[in-house]
Amino acid sequence: MEDARPLPSSAPLPDRWDRTPEAADAPLDAASFEALAWPLYGPLLRRLVLVVGNAHDAEDVAQETYLRAFRAWPRFDGRDVRAWLFTIALRLAFNQLRGRRRWLRRAGGSEATTWDDGVDPDLLAALRELEPRRRSALLLNAVDGYTQAEVARILGVPEGTVASWISRDRATLRARLRG
Repeated sequence: MEDARPLPSSAPLPDRWDRTPEAADAPLDAASFEALAWPLYGPLLRRLVLVVGNAHDAEDVAQETYLRAFRAWPRFDGRDVRAWLFTIALRLAFNQLRGRRRWLRRAGGSEATTWDDGVDPDLLAALRELEPRRRSALLLNAVDGYTQAEVARILGVPEGTVASWISRDRATLRARLRG
């Protein structure tokens, strides 16, 4: 990539990514997109690696996410940039996973998922066994700090469904990690 930039530092991220009241009337231009969206690239990419299973596919989804988000930026309502980007990214990731499964079924192959970010292999194996939408719900809640209502909005499912997924999947992970 010619205009490659290093990933943002691991500096603490704000709790919310709303536009400030002072900036609410400011135009949504390229500079505002870069200022609000670019710091989220690293966390988004890390989440996508856990959803799609490898860094290469996660980078592809992240790039497509930022392209689509930039194109839609003038129509963005300005409420929560982080939730908006994660929603776009996860929907693209789920579509990619469905397409990959469909292609593998037709080709008669099996999916080989690799996790290459150096995290506990037992945890990653247990996470890999969860269905991607459920895994995303758990990670958005437990790791990214979204409430169940916010996760429900991001994934487009009822809040009760998210609560059930998170509860069951935490129990599943506990059982598998205890061995």
